[in-house]
Amino acid sequence: MSDESTGTGANRWRLHRGGIVNIWQYAETTFDLDGGRAIFQGTNGSGKSRTLELLLPLCLDGDLRQLGSKGFDTVSIRRLMLDEYPGGPNRIGYAWIELRRENADGGEEFLTCGVGVKASKTSQSISDSWRFITSRRVGINLYLVGADRVPLGSAQLRDLLGADCVLDDQAFRAKVAATVYGVPAARYGDLLHLQRTLRNPDVGLKVLEGQLEQILSDALPPLDAALIERLATSFDDLESIRENIVRLTGADKALTAFLSTYSGYAFGALRDRAEAMRTAQQRLRALRKELTGLEKQVSGKQQDRETAERTIAELEQRESELESGIDALRSHPAYSELQNLRDREQLVESARSSAVSALDTAAKHRAQEHRSAESVVGVLRRLSGDAEAAGQAAQRAAQQLSTAGLDGSLVRRPPVIPVAELRAEQAEVRTSPEPDAVAQEVRRAVEPQLDAEAIAAEFRAVVADSQQLAATARQRSALTLALHQQAVELDAERDKVAELQRLARQAQLTATEAAGRRNQAQQELADAAAVWVERAQKWATEWPSTVEDPAPEPPAAEELAENRTATRGAREQARRWARPQLHEARRQVSAVEQEITELRVDSRTREQELAELRAGHEQTPGRPAWAEAERNPEQGRAFYELVDFQPSLTADERAGLEAALQSSGLLNAWVTADGAVPGLADLLAEPADAGSGATLADLLSPAAVTDCPVPPERVAALLAAVSTDGSAGLSVSTDGSWRAGVLSGAWRKSAAEYVGAGAREAARARRIAELEEDLSRLRAEVGEAERRHHEASEHAAELEQHLEAYPDDGDLLTAHAKLTTAIEAAADSEQKVVQLREQHESADQRWQAAHAELVRSAGEADLPADTRALDAANRAAIDARGGIDALCEAIESRCLPTLADLQEISLHHDVAIADRMEAESQAEQRCAAYAEQASGLAELTSAVGGEAQEISDKVSAFERERADLRKQLPQAREQISSLREAAARLETQLENKQAQLPGREHDASSATETFQQALRIPGLWSAAEVGEELPEELDEAAALLTAAERRGSSEATVLNRLQTLQHSLSGNYDITAADQHGLLTVTVTGEEGPQPVAEAARRVGERLGEQRGYLNERYQSIFADYLIRDLAERLRGQMSIAEDLCKRMNEVLDGARSSQGVHVQLDWQPSAALGDDIKQAIDLVRTPFADRSDDQDALLRRVFTDLIEAERDSTSGGYAEILARALDYRSWFAFTVRVRDTGPDGKPRVRRLRQLSSGETRLISYVTLFAAAAAFYDAVSVSSDGRGPLRLVLLDEAFERLDDPTIARMLGLLVDLDMDWLITWPSGWGVSPKIPKMHIYDVLRPRSGHGIACTHTTWTGTALHRADA
Repeated sequence: MSDESTGTGANRWRLHRGGIVNIWQYAETTFDLDGGRAIFQGTNGSGKSRTLELLLPLCLDGDLRQLGSKGFDTVSIRRLMLDEYPGGPNRIGYAWIELRRENADGGEEFLTCGVGVKASKTSQSISDSWRFITSRRVGINLYLVGADRVPLGSAQLRDLLGADCVLDDQAFRAKVAATVYGVPAARYGDLLHLQRTLRNPDVGLKVLEGQLEQILSDALPPLDAALIERLATSFDDLESIRENIVRLTGADKALTAFLSTYSGYAFGALRDRAEAMRTAQQRLRALRKELTGLEKQVSGKQQDRETAERTIAELEQRESELESGIDALRSHPAYSELQNLRDREQLVESARSSAVSALDTAAKHRAQEHRSAESVVGVLRRLSGDAEAAGQAAQRAAQQLSTAGLDGSLVRRPPVIPVAELRAEQAEVRTSPEPDAVAQEVRRAVEPQLDAEAIAAEFRAVVADSQQLAATARQRSALTLALHQQAVELDAERDKVAELQRLARQAQLTATEAAGRRNQAQQELADAAAVWVERAQKWATEWPSTVEDPAPEPPAAEELAENRTATRGAREQARRWARPQLHEARRQVSAVEQEITELRVDSRTREQELAELRAGHEQTPGRPAWAEAERNPEQGRAFYELVDFQPSLTADERAGLEAALQSSGLLNAWVTADGAVPGLADLLAEPADAGSGATLADLLSPAAVTDCPVPPERVAALLAAVSTDGSAGLSVSTDGSWRAGVLSGAWRKSAAEYVGAGAREAARARRIAELEEDLSRLRAEVGEAERRHHEASEHAAELEQHLEAYPDDGDLLTAHAKLTTAIEAAADSEQKVVQLREQHESADQRWQAAHAELVRSAGEADLPADTRALDAANRAAIDARGGIDALCEAIESRCLPTLADLQEISLHHDVAIADRMEAESQAEQRCAAYAEQASGLAELTSAVGGEAQEISDKVSAFERERADLRKQLPQAREQISSLREAAARLETQLENKQAQLPGREHDASSATETFQQALRIPGLWSAAEVGEELPEELDEAAALLTAAERRGSSEATVLNRLQTLQHSLSGNYDITAADQHGLLTVTVTGEEGPQPVAEAARRVGERLGEQRGYLNERYQSIFADYLIRDLAERLRGQMSIAEDLCKRMNEVLDGARSSQGVHVQLDWQPSAALGDDIKQAIDLVRTPFADRSDDQDALLRRVFTDLIEAERDSTSGGYAEILARALDYRSWFAFTVRVRDTGPDGKPRVRRLRQLSSGETRLISYVTLFAAAAAFYDAVSVSSDGRGPLRLVLLDEAFERLDDPTIARMLGLLVDLDMDWLITWPSGWGVSPKIPKMHIYDVLRPRSGHGIACTHTTWTGTALHRADA
């Protein structure tokens, strides 16, 4: 949108200058903002965002708590003023913005708005702040810093500018709204909300995250805060209930918090006593059960001991009988001979056992010899296998050496191992000790014989030869590897040479095409220049005003083709030519506007006075300028209200007398009942001594005034003290003259106006007639002036529109840029052709030389120069080296270790043969000894008779029985001893347990009584929160306590919480603690008397619920009417404004199409996530209050009430905050952003924002936000009687991740929308010819130290100019 669309762009307010004085790190800095567009850039922490915050919108709204760009109270002005400030006890600072616009007569108008702040280091606070608005200019005719370089205070500034220019915050905003934007203060609040929304640096992050729809919703005008506040104050009648609820809530929270700890303590104390009771009872029952068991055990042990004693007696008697029988049998003679035979039998049996053992040992050694022989053969077989594997490895190595081009016959073969088989030999050996036994034949295994040392030497010789061959293979491998790598590198170089040749050919084609495009661009520039000249000539002929001076001729087409700035000069020349005509047209409009304004002000003044007079208000005489005291009607009255004329006075005398009274000051002097008004800044009158001559009492009399505090007697005394004959004191006359000491004067008026009710009524009627006549005349004059204003405005607008329609040089500049690009591209392409050709020739020569060197080296080694053949040769050499290594590995890791094992096991086999031969010899010797002793025993046995044998058998039987008895007797005696000891132990335990029984009975009784006492303590059971009612049975109560899985609290914790409870409830409740039966109890004493803490908490909770229920009833009855009437109507208006803004945004976006036809469309509809009831409520809000039925009002009331109550339950703030959130209509609606363009198939398509790439999303988002701002300003322009407002966009940390050309497009769009801007970003330029002027400030701040520096660069539309700022 250009100036034509706004209709007011030519003379609207624009940013012109700004400055910061003695705030934060700034000393005194002025920023040039001429043209209205500026960028602040710098690194993070440099202060660019803080600079923006200190300038705008602070200097246009004056709200210090909205200083931070991230929201309310996010930046402290106190800290900015006092942190790191090294100065005196007070610091005064200023921030200001200067606006400029052109008047209709061609002149300039300036407006300076700013904020002053005073901070105190002593109190560490902001002690004062003020705002000012004036037409004077800082640094030109307004100096904010005195001659001593100290900023002016508020009083000094007020004296300098006047009291009407230094305002409080509300008056300041109202004046800015009216002067700069021409809107009411409430609508200005919506505009500030939009500016702060766009200034928030999180907007950039939300754009990156695709939250454009949320940003648009946040930018819509919120619900009027004044209405919300007014609705919230409707609850003032419920303040007592609220206070009671607050008090009860505090008590409830405190008691609940304390009870959460005390409950654990009460539960723990009761559970401990219950567990103690149950434990004591269980111990008593266990002791009684144990006593019964011990008594049974003692009786059983006594019976077992008696049985054991009888058994011992029987055994001892039988033992005595056996001793006697054995002694008698041993005394017989035959028993001695039999004993000798027994001794000889034992010797023979011993010899036989020794012979059997020796035979067994010999058999074992023969088996060991056989196993040893088999082990030798097994190892020999393994050696044979290892040698065979080594032979195969040698064969493979020979083949691989041959493949690698080496002599394979040099590989030595491993030695041959003999066949590994056992040989059998026959032998005869003794296997039985009996003298008549026959020798048995056995087979002995004989192992094969070989020379292990010779075989080992042959293996080592093979390894030594293989190592020499491995070295030769490694040399061959290294040579082939080096040649192969060289061949691979040459192949790569050959590919590069081919690629360079291809690139050179392609560059030649590109250069040819670039030359063609250069020629085409030259023709297009010539065509564009001719078209522009034709359009400029047509513009001059269509100028809508007849002037003597003809329009300047445009430059020729050839000049335009040569000079790209010629169009800008032509435009400026046309503007200079048209400026006098525009100034004259604007002057005429401004003059008529001024005339209309003066007429309307005069009309409003008279209308207000007429309304007051018609309402019965009486005119009052003026008071002296110094009489500023407020007059209290309950203390006194003005003099003219207390008196009336004597009937004898004529009209002229009355007029003269009132003129004398008025000019002397007595007419409006203040008269009190007692005259006591110390220090009152007013003109007072009080009685004095009565005069001796004629007095005012002869001309005036006290008037009857209802509810007058001044008695008639005092009025009469006052009249008697004023003379009318010129005597001493105050004297007045009916001719209008008066005298008071050295003062005198005279005045005349046509009729009395104030003294007497009749005079006042007559004066009021005369004034009403005069005002009606004046108003009639003024209305006619206003109508005529408005007609002339309409004609002048149309003429001025037509001139402005035609001037702005001067032919755009965009196509011409584009053609120039295209030609420049084409020329540069053609030159670059030709240069690139030359470079690539040189690179190709050089690379080809290097490749040819390297390839010849490779062929020579390969030929010397009898190898081909081909890459694949060299690779194969290298792999063959590597395989040959690997085969030789495998041969060495087979011999060293397998053959030689196996041969060592064979040598070791052969030694073991030789030892086994020797051991076998020794064992067989020992067996022969012991068998011979056994045969000799057995022969002697046979001879002795035949000599002994049968009687001796019989006696011997009988003695043996008696001895065996006696031995059994002697084994049984110790066991029986030990058993009876154990039974005796066990019985004694049981009797002792029984006595001890019986002694414990009285104590256990006492403990159980005491624990039960202690538990009963605790349960009887008032409120302790309910505080424990175990059950609703206390069970009648102790065991049941104890079971409930022990079954609960809870943790108790200590008494120390309860005492700590008790102090908190006493502090929280002090003033409303008395909290006392006591000790009852060893337990801590807490009593709460309040309105209902003393109560246990648990009962008190329950009662407070019940009362809190009752009070809240009553509040809800009152809330519904009082607030419902406001909801369905005032609030619904205001919501309807806000929704209409939002819909109008959305419509305007779409109109702006429709005009902001890209060259490819891409444009954005917005849709603002109720959110799909809303419930049906809220959607119905939205429809009802759109319906006027008078058109809704009772049922519809009931539905609306219910929905609003539910929203408020839901927000109240989730928010702890006041009702103003609750209502603002619950009734925010913006949360009921949602924006949908659609992008319309042409798809790859050439057909129109519509995409959602989330379907775009991240770059497209950022671009579309910023375009949409700019359209939202433009639509808002367009709406403000319509509502501000056509006056052009300041169109301002503020962005902090903007355009993240966008390149400079894209940023330039964004700023160009802002130019099209006729927007001013202050933007911060880290770095970049984003300049383009479309931006006529822009200031770029680099903000610099040292890492250590105080102060800020700025470098200033100005973009003039064609170039950048830097100057120190």
